[in-house]
Amino acid sequence: MNEFMNNENNNENDGNGSLNNEPEINGGTENQNAEYSGTETAPEQVYNRINYSPVTPINDYKPINKGLKIFAAVMAAVILLTGASATGYFLGKSKSNPMLKSNVKIDLAAKPADTDEMTAAQVYEKVNDAVVGITVYNTAGDGSQASGVFYSEDGYIVTNDHIYSEVGAPKFKVYTSDGKQYDAKYVSGDKISDLAILKIEGSGFTAAEFGDSDQLVYGENVVAIGRPTDAMEASSITKGIISSVARRVKTTTSYSAKLIQTDSAINPGSSGGALVNMYGQVIGITSSKLAGVVYDTVGYAIPTKTMKRICSELIKNGKVVSRAKLGITYTAINSVTAEISGYSNVGLYVASVSEDSDLYGKIGEGDIITRINDIEVTTDDIVLDIIENCSAGDKIALTVITKSGAEKSFEATLKANIGESSYNADINLGNTSSDNSSSSGGTFDFPFGQ
Repeated sequence: MNEFMNNENNNENDGNGSLNNEPEINGGTENQNAEYSGTETAPEQVYNRINYSPVTPINDYKPINKGLKIFAAVMAAVILLTGASATGYFLGKSKSNPMLKSNVKIDLAAKPADTDEMTAAQVYEKVNDAVVGITVYNTAGDGSQASGVFYSEDGYIVTNDHIYSEVGAPKFKVYTSDGKQYDAKYVSGDKISDLAILKIEGSGFTAAEFGDSDQLVYGENVVAIGRPTDAMEASSITKGIISSVARRVKTTTSYSAKLIQTDSAINPGSSGGALVNMYGQVIGITSSKLAGVVYDTVGYAIPTKTMKRICSELIKNGKVVSRAKLGITYTAINSVTAEISGYSNVGLYVASVSEDSDLYGKIGEGDIITRINDIEVTTDDIVLDIIENCSAGDKIALTVITKSGAEKSFEATLKANIGESSYNADINLGNTSSDNSSSSGGTFDFPFGQ
């Protein structure tokens, strides 16, 4: 304690008249300071000064300065512009795709009243510009010849689906009546109806006037116009009559369809051509003449009523989406069959029910459909006619006699009968033929297949 007190007293005064709590200068010691005692004046002590500037608080502090804001705005604009450009590109690309083109609509014209029929020469003059020749080919050397009809003024062409069935990765050349040649793009096709759509670039083409096929009558004069031998040559014309306005036949896809039957010659290469009434209205799209049958002058055309429905969907959707089906396989039992086989009822004998049918699990093999929409089923045409006039999603009422003899009633929702096309992007189909005569439609036994 005493030592501490002595030290404290020593610190209070070092004998120089200054407080020891002032800082030593340049590390000076007591001995050095003592050298300046007496008459000499000690040097002035120098202190390091601290420059102090008062700090003013920032009251309007903002986390992002103006420059950073501008940079962020510029980057956001660049990102938005890039996104908009990419979106526009892909939208433009999709719009240029013929399969995604907006809907093309046509009207079926009524048969002119109180108007004389035209001559065959006049009909040809009116329709010729609407008929084209089509060459189907690929890099392997496979090919075929066909015909087509302008569906619209902007280059849509209706033809048959089977014209490219034996040509893998097909390409198309279209020849118009004025001698011009165009590259055509495949849009879509449908095996069930045997209809297809091609597209050439351009506008102002002569579209056909399509008439109402429901107004056809037996014995009505008609002509067929197409390119039967060479797609590059001028269209030829043959004349005949309507043998049947709506004959139901089984097509190559085992689908029963109503077709126009005519004795007008429809030769190889005429597939996809025009069947025309004597008012210059196209009332059907021709398909190849039947081959290998005893009938010599039997040709078929797809009615314009069917063509309008199918083609509008092929152009708009790339496939048929509204066509309906019940989803069963059956054997028709008419009065003669019922008498011979001992059935107590006429109708449709159910052979199988597909899993996607609304009747799956409700009816089965051996059941007989006797009524549809309260109409007695005396032939399968009755059922087929009703379904063809319906769309997928429609409901129909059925009366069924089960195998046990019980009568039941059902309401069934029709399913979509979406078909496929014969178009194949693979060049190696495995069944192609380099013989143009065999692929030009001459041996295509429509509607019974090959």
